[in-house]
Amino acid sequence: MKLVWVLLALAGISIWLIPNTLSIFSGGHSFYNIDPVGSQVPCKKCHGEIDMQLHSGFIHNNFTCSDCHRVQKGVQYASGDNAYERLIYINVTGPSSIGNRVLATTIQNYQSGNFPKSISGEITIDQWAAAGNDEAQFRDENGQYMGNMTLGEAGIIYNYERENAISTYINGVPKDTDPATSNSALETRKINVNPYPDGTDDLTGSGSKVITSGTLAHASSTILCADCHSEYLNNTPDIIHEAFIKYGMEHNTNDNCISCHTSTAVSINWTRPSTIAFETSSDGNNITITKNYQTNPVRIETFGTQSGDVFAISNETIV
Repeated sequence: MKLVWVLLALAGISIWLIPNTLSIFSGGHSFYNIDPVGSQVPCKKCHGEIDMQLHSGFIHNNFTCSDCHRVQKGVQYASGDNAYERLIYINVTGPSSIGNRVLATTIQNYQSGNFPKSISGEITIDQWAAAGNDEAQFRDENGQYMGNMTLGEAGIIYNYERENAISTYINGVPKDTDPATSNSALETRKINVNPYPDGTDDLTGSGSKVITSGTLAHASSTILCADCHSEYLNNTPDIIHEAFIKYGMEHNTNDNCISCHTSTAVSINWTRPSTIAFETSSDGNNITITKNYQTNPVRIETFGTQSGDVFAISNETIV
């Protein structure tokens, strides 16, 4: 009888415990895709200290990673699975009944620059590619350009203006509502592209899964502080700042700005004279400097505005 009670107790515990245990693993460990070429782990998972420092300030605290880090040819974010690119083209010729063309294509094509920068209204995306303009390695299994473009008006030139990365899912549900294709790989050629810049495309029958988000390693390009703060830099307050700013501009780096304007400790090595000597003469009423000179140049290391014993602490304001 005791054995029966033990078995019943174990069964009861199992009914309650096992589903909860499994749900923890399935929920807590499936938030992000960690595919090697399409990781969707948020930036702050690896760069938490930067995220914390940024949002503890009062100037840039509402910034996102993408405000300062750009995706461009040669670099990409870690994220990008289950999405495609929507490229907007604008009429630059003149009056036309069709003001824009829209191209839906893969993230690979966008990141590699494999798309028209300018295209005539009478030319289709396939005609553009057939003329040898596209990159063969990014074609589909049928040797066709992976993308679909809306029509333009003959004689009108449309230039590339901007892009939007569009998810193939909404609230975890595929936008492709066809059960036969909704869980298959996305075919951008089958997307029914909305011709309006802010329109919503119809993905029915086009698939939804994108497991190769990009062709390059995780990286991001950083815009220079000077790009946003040119007005300040053009009114440099003193020659000390001017030297730092000039160095940053010449070497294409933000390090000199970041070091002084965050809690990162600044190590500056100065080569300067140990003394500056002055020789004077006086007649009892006036003093005349007859000579001044430097003596014994020395190299002195200073560490931020605090002791070098305390890492990454200064009196500077985090912005």
